[in-house]
Amino acid sequence: MAGKKQIAITERQFAILELLWEHGPLTVREILGHLPGGQALPYTTILGLMQAMERAELVFHDDEQPAHRYKPCFDRDEATRNLLGDFLKRFFRGSAERLVLGLVDTQHLSAKELREIEERLQSNPKIKSTSKTPRKKS
Repeated sequence: MAGKKQIAITERQFAILELLWEHGPLTVREILGHLPGGQALPYTTILGLMQAMERAELVFHDDEQPAHRYKPCFDRDEATRNLLGDFLKRFFRGSAERLVLGLVDTQHLSAKELREIEERLQSNPKIKSTSKTPRKKS
């Protein structure tokens, strides 16, 4: 992952990125209009957040328009890959198996969801089959 910027975002930043992914480029006023309870927030609060996100290279704006229209620096899929990869590396020592077993053990992943994941893995030609046999719990 050399050369790729690590993405670290707060809940409020994520909410704004979600808006930008869903609606496309937005001004600060438009963001205020879309945020739940946004009308109650001061304009300068969101402006400051957008400027901080721009410094963090999460968003950028075009200089061609009088009101800055902010756009995300990456798409939702790229953010998901980056954040999941970082989470996997830091909390599960890079082991997807540990992550999935943890989800199963904490009942955050049902047998039905696991079967759906298995079907997706089997139908994806990019994923190579391994010779590992499934482990049975004793």
